[in-house]
Amino acid sequence: MRAGSRVVVLGAGRSGLAAARLLRSLGASVFVSDGASISEAARATLHKLQIPYEEREHTQRALDSAELVVLSPGISIYAPIVQAARARGIPVWGELELAYRFCPSSKIIAVTGTNGKSTTTLLIEKLLKKADLDVISAGNLGVPLSERIYEITSETIVVLETSSFQLESIERFRPHVAVFLNIAPNHLDRHGSFEEYLKAKCRIFENQTEDDLLVLSRDLSLPQRPRSRVIFYDDLLTGKLTTDVGNRLSRFSEKNSLNPLPKSAVSSNLNALAEHWRLNAAAAWAAARLFAPDLPMPQREDLPRLPHRQEFIAEIAGVKFYDDSKATTVHATLAALAAIPGPLVLILGGRAKGQDFSLLAEALSRYEIREVCLIGESAPQIAHALERANFRRFVFVEIFDEAIERALRYPGASCLLSPACASFDRFSNYEERGEAFRQAVLRRSVEDIRPTPSRQSPASLSTRGPSAQRQSLLG
Repeated sequence: MRAGSRVVVLGAGRSGLAAARLLRSLGASVFVSDGASISEAARATLHKLQIPYEEREHTQRALDSAELVVLSPGISIYAPIVQAARARGIPVWGELELAYRFCPSSKIIAVTGTNGKSTTTLLIEKLLKKADLDVISAGNLGVPLSERIYEITSETIVVLETSSFQLESIERFRPHVAVFLNIAPNHLDRHGSFEEYLKAKCRIFENQTEDDLLVLSRDLSLPQRPRSRVIFYDDLLTGKLTTDVGNRLSRFSEKNSLNPLPKSAVSSNLNALAEHWRLNAAAAWAAARLFAPDLPMPQREDLPRLPHRQEFIAEIAGVKFYDDSKATTVHATLAALAAIPGPLVLILGGRAKGQDFSLLAEALSRYEIREVCLIGESAPQIAHALERANFRRFVFVEIFDEAIERALRYPGASCLLSPACASFDRFSNYEERGEAFRQAVLRRSVEDIRPTPSRQSPASLSTRGPSAQRQSLLG
């Protein structure tokens, strides 16, 4: 990119601002266009960087003399302004593609999937740090790669969480290791169909060659054959981590071979965990061993404890409360049902994103569900699915406080917020929703609460209940 190139950045959220800042540092002439109102903090950043902007609409003048358009993940490649840019022959890159083009390191591990991306990404980073390697994480975790470019050297291992929104707008992006955890219907309101959603996810290995590695579940069916080498991370849980896996990985390693662990080491380390935690750990280990061949299998304490993911909040009058606000899909909620001890009062609802709730409705009868509290925009849709599955133990609630009061009718039960829906009907993100639930629990009866001394998740709980399909149990 030459100095003075005119680049339009669409979106003034964190990714858009990070892209604008990177472009400005490279000497580009940057213009930011946002279809919504720009926050005061974003305005201040743009003023400081001396970057002009428009808000509340994307006008055609934004494209006048533009040589490149950079997309924030929240803007679809099918948005009218994007289509107008392409009609004019203007290249369109996503923020991930932009950052990749200027990333000093080719040692990139990219993680995607419907569920478990953040956990797996952070676990890979943690394992590589334990091996005393230079490593950072970025991407869909909340820190755009554009924001971290100046921390990266040619020796830095970059671990990226990548979403379908980011992957749909790549061009040359090529991770040395791609981790594709699982797939289940999600974001159908954005992608239009499950097939298009899967196609976007598969772009993670689109540019890989036989010099690269793709880490997959054996049960994952792909619409196209990858050119990269493939290993199946779930094999590591069945003791198949001997010559086959070792030889495949050694082709990508500076060492002649890996040191496989005996089957007993796998069983003793991870068998006590819920299935989705075991699978995430196996995927992380398979990816990390490319750069640290002697890395031992993750221990239980290595698993990251992330807020709003099956997180214990408190116990009130014999009822334990868990926040799983990050469960924005049916399959994430099924994973929580398999991990949280019953009996349960379950809170469902939010924005549906085009999901079908029949699988969840049919599964509920196989668990100890005392009651389901339906809340938010999708409550009538979920109720219809429950009725069709002959599950009648549900009520409609307006606020979390009502759900908490109902849960307290069942001493000895656990109350689980695992919505199976996005939060955008009432909240700006899943974190805000989870915090609202947490505060509602904590103010219910301060004198009766025994709060946990620190945030924790039930990663160490054994899987209970029926075994759903493996891809349905990943979180």
